[in-house]
Amino acid sequence: MLRPSTMILQVLLALTFTVIPLSRISGAPTLQQVLALAVPSWLIWLANVIELSGAVLLLFGLRVDLLAVIGALLIAASMMGATLAHVRAGNLFAEVPWTLVFLGLSLSIVLLRWSAIQIILRR
Repeated sequence: MLRPSTMILQVLLALTFTVIPLSRISGAPTLQQVLALAVPSWLIWLANVIELSGAVLLLFGLRVDLLAVIGALLIAASMMGATLAHVRAGNLFAEVPWTLVFLGLSLSIVLLRWSAIQIILRR
């Protein structure tokens, strides 16, 4: 059974990674921040798709463990890329801590759901 704390973490992470890409799509200041990193626009769109997909999978993952893990891994991959982009741009203290927090939260979901995944993989 899914612990309430894990469920809350998944929902909050899903909400966060719905709002962030949608704000970039709508042209909010976050888009200007990302463009300032000299990241190609196609990569920004790919990150939006990955983050939104991860958010949706986290929500479906409230019922299906494997989907939660896949969603969390998608978000973790995006946060690794974001961390590298911010390090390259010299945003070590402004943005990198946030990307690392989100990376850690997404990986914690993978760890919290891993025992259920092992059961599925053994079948």
